[in-house]
Amino acid sequence: MTATDGKPRVLGLDHAQVAAPRGCEAQARAFYGEVLGLREIAKPEALAGRGGVWFQAGGQQLHIGVEEDFQPARKAHPALLVADLAAARARLEAAGAPIAEDVPLPGRLRFETRDPFGNRLELQQLLAELPEAAAPGAEAAEAVKERAREAFGAHAALYVRSESHASGDDLRRLVELANPQVTDHALDISTGGGHVALALAPRVGRMVASDLTPRMLTEARAFLTARGVTNADYVIADAERLPFLDASFDLVTVRIAPHHYADVTVAAREMARVLRPDGRLLVVDNIAPNDRALDATLDDWERRRDPSHVRSYTLAEWRAFLTGAGLRLTHEEVGRKLVNFAPWAERMGMAPAARAALEADMLAAPQATRDYFAVIERDGHVASWTMEYVIIRAERD
Repeated sequence: MTATDGKPRVLGLDHAQVAAPRGCEAQARAFYGEVLGLREIAKPEALAGRGGVWFQAGGQQLHIGVEEDFQPARKAHPALLVADLAAARARLEAAGAPIAEDVPLPGRLRFETRDPFGNRLELQQLLAELPEAAAPGAEAAEAVKERAREAFGAHAALYVRSESHASGDDLRRLVELANPQVTDHALDISTGGGHVALALAPRVGRMVASDLTPRMLTEARAFLTARGVTNADYVIADAERLPFLDASFDLVTVRIAPHHYADVTVAAREMARVLRPDGRLLVVDNIAPNDRALDATLDDWERRRDPSHVRSYTLAEWRAFLTGAGLRLTHEEVGRKLVNFAPWAERMGMAPAARAALEADMLAAPQATRDYFAVIERDGHVASWTMEYVIIRAERD
């Protein structure tokens, strides 16, 4: 648009103004400056006598202006973009500010709060754009699944015997948070070696263990049967096309698997679909760091060891997957797990040359990267490293 058509050429938004009562300056500085971390900027000399406080908010400004006969804004509001919505929420909660959830929007997380004067304020975090492999077409999605069948079919017995899958704080906490009941009809998606199904089966009425890979499911069935489980059924199932009726299960679980899925968004909708009203979903999976470079490093290490790895997602992305599926988040906790390098590599049958190259790259990584992942070197080899995981409980209303 040009000025010749008689219309103004709007170049962007310079600032937004929020009204406040006279004498607001100290509270405004404490809330907008200390809690939200905005940088105060000087008001022009011609306006300084009017009171209020101005702040820089990214490329725009937020002005807190004094208004006689002040009434808080209940509908009109500014929306602030933040890098870490969870951290912002924690600071606001610690400061005693109210938190109200808002309707989820595609591509972003958000909530509302109120400033000390009662004005409505929204905070948003944009979700990182997912790589193309996270939402492939039908042909590419089937290729992802075939890689998983090949990888896990070839090494199914090793996963049954895997100590890190058979035990761990995440498995113990999953069972605790699931609160299994003897009346529950439970489903474990992508059961792998069957360790979650084994932990839940004695505590529920009926257990269904499902997996995409027939050989893996055969191994899981033999494993559970040998340990006396008699109330389980075994179903070959794609997590993105579960072969169950709507509202079939009281409890659904999935552990250390979704980073292999072709489309986690679709899988989350399927998990929600098969849950009964008031049903519980427990998700445990590795999560990506918020730092893009560390995120890329994690996916590189995982994919070189296991070509069926698609992507580890951030905590913010997981919240979006589940709320976008219509579920209500009721609990989350983040932990860090130790990865012993030798058995981790052996479970996927890494060739010696590929294993040596991965070790060399891990040891040659920048010190900040080695520190974040707690890479431990012993006699010129990687002894262990760590990654974060999340446990999320969600419910269907």
